[in-house]
Amino acid sequence: MTQSPMENPFDLNKASDFTDREIADQWVDLASSTGGLVDILNPKSRMPMLLLGGKGSGKTHLMRYCSAPVQAARHNRDVAQAAVAEGYLGIYVPLDALNTDKFAREEPVEDYWIAVFSYYFELWLSSVLLSTIRDCARSQSIEFDETEFVKSAIDLFDITPENPLTNLDSLYDHLAQMRKHIDSVVNNSRLRGERPIFDITFSAGRLIFGLPELATQHAPAMKDVLFVYLIDEVENLTADQQRFLNSLIRYRRGSATIRVGGRLYGMKTLETTGSGEPIRSGAEYERVVLDEILRRESGQYDRFVRSLISKRLERAGYSTAAREPIDSYFEELDSRDYWRSIDKHLPTTKQGQITPYHQKLATDLKSAFGLKDHEVTSIYEALQVPEHRFLEKAATFQFRKSWPSSLEDAVSLASTVGSQARALAQGDRVAGAELAKLISYFSSDILAQLFHDYARRLPYSGFETMVELSQGITRNLLVNLKHIFRRSRFAGEEPFISGSISIKSQSDGVRDGAAWFWEDAQPPSGGLQVRDAVENVAVLFRTVRLGHSPSECALCAFSVPWEALSDNSRRTLMVAENWSYLVKLQEGRRNKNSKRIDALYQLGPMLAPRWEVSQHRRGTIELQQDLADAILDPQHRHELATLMKKRLERIILPAGSKTVSNPRLI
Repeated sequence: MTQSPMENPFDLNKASDFTDREIADQWVDLASSTGGLVDILNPKSRMPMLLLGGKGSGKTHLMRYCSAPVQAARHNRDVAQAAVAEGYLGIYVPLDALNTDKFAREEPVEDYWIAVFSYYFELWLSSVLLSTIRDCARSQSIEFDETEFVKSAIDLFDITPENPLTNLDSLYDHLAQMRKHIDSVVNNSRLRGERPIFDITFSAGRLIFGLPELATQHAPAMKDVLFVYLIDEVENLTADQQRFLNSLIRYRRGSATIRVGGRLYGMKTLETTGSGEPIRSGAEYERVVLDEILRRESGQYDRFVRSLISKRLERAGYSTAAREPIDSYFEELDSRDYWRSIDKHLPTTKQGQITPYHQKLATDLKSAFGLKDHEVTSIYEALQVPEHRFLEKAATFQFRKSWPSSLEDAVSLASTVGSQARALAQGDRVAGAELAKLISYFSSDILAQLFHDYARRLPYSGFETMVELSQGITRNLLVNLKHIFRRSRFAGEEPFISGSISIKSQSDGVRDGAAWFWEDAQPPSGGLQVRDAVENVAVLFRTVRLGHSPSECALCAFSVPWEALSDNSRRTLMVAENWSYLVKLQEGRRNKNSKRIDALYQLGPMLAPRWEVSQHRRGTIELQQDLADAILDPQHRHELATLMKKRLERIILPAGSKTVSNPRLI
């Protein structure tokens, strides 16, 4: 159904918000040709898979797209026809629908309860499977010997059912009654303080692997169909419960396989029941991190989200916008002519008024060299570029990075850099080549400092920026767009109808999105210390960016010597990665001194607007073990102020300055 154009096209951003029909109709793939996202899940491969990713990365959407109801929606509502045509049949099972807590108990009876859970879990999977097989049997497109199938299915039980089972309905009802009985016994066991007692009527794996094999035998058209259990939200299982699931992965057989979906922190263990031996990556399962792939294939991801947004707009009634390039609906900062147009976003400077960046420069020059007012004035006047504050700020930035050693040196340097800036303002790129090169590296940092100097919030604008901020997770993009749309409407704009969404609405929207992301991601164990550590990292990046002489351009990442870190620091990094506060970059970074490959992490781009740091993957800072532990480990936190000041002193203060500064205040 088409919604009113007054509604926000991005309000719904969870796969569970959509019906099976909508999942099929709104599907967008990475590529226009066959393959793409479905190839990532690879549902026709017998090799089991752990499909992991950050919250909202599209795991559930992908698994539901490959599920039987959505397959049927693609084939005239005929699930059997879909299975034969596509070569697989997806059995989607979301674990949030299974109340796993009622099976969890403390030692010393945990082993008993794991046996109870394992039996119930297989009953549950088998019920969903049997419901789908029943739909196939009712199809007019295939022949299905229901009577022989049911007879063979009864043989899978160790204890023959008391009541006669003659068809699929009676077999399904039998499984449903068994589940209800266990529900009753387990629920009442808490009140009675006793273990639930019931008969286990089949051996582990007999039904979930046996029933698919029987289906292929009694439906000739389905002999080559692979039954794929799409078990989603594995984080809802305890570690002990996951051991049974891992055992199913290890002992998979016949015409069935398993895909397990979950968040990055979802797999609590890879061990199996019994011996505890872990399942082996590459031999017994494949591990895929969806958002990692989407970040790596940035061009594909960009095209993918553009198609996704187009469908969203079309569905919401914005048909004109859906057919046009999405970029035109987002106002952008004009980077032409070295950001000359940035002036309109800054406060008006009165005639003769000293700019805030020149005021700061004057203070630092007096502190470092003891200069008099007229001497300082001559220096910053040499850096002035009439009516072009970005180039004027860039000249000041270059002056600071080349910090002089004396008054004479300062006068000469200001004259040289100022001349280059004025040459660029006149379009002379040859005379201003050296400054132009610096701007090519540090333009985003110069902008950040310029807005900070005027006590203005840093703007974020343009659709490409929104894509970059999403860090390869589509829900992040949709959440930001939802907030941007809301801000735009509140500002009296007509998003996707007329004009463009203002830079202010975009900037306010992404800050709302960053706040949502920060509050929504709440690690259950040690969450406060992880959030403190992430904030320490962000403050470090912001301090460097807004300092006297930034050592790195667009700083957004840090490297650490993993093996040398404390256990707490390593644990903090793993939790921060699992909750998408940090993105681990697989390539690592070679240490400048030892040449070892250090672990490399980027601050999650969604959080960049919270601290106004760079969202670009460019600059990296190398952290030694002592500072890294002080940032990440609460037991070393008392060392942070001293180590931070030592590491950043020459970055935040010019040589010779007597100004006392606390780097955490920036």
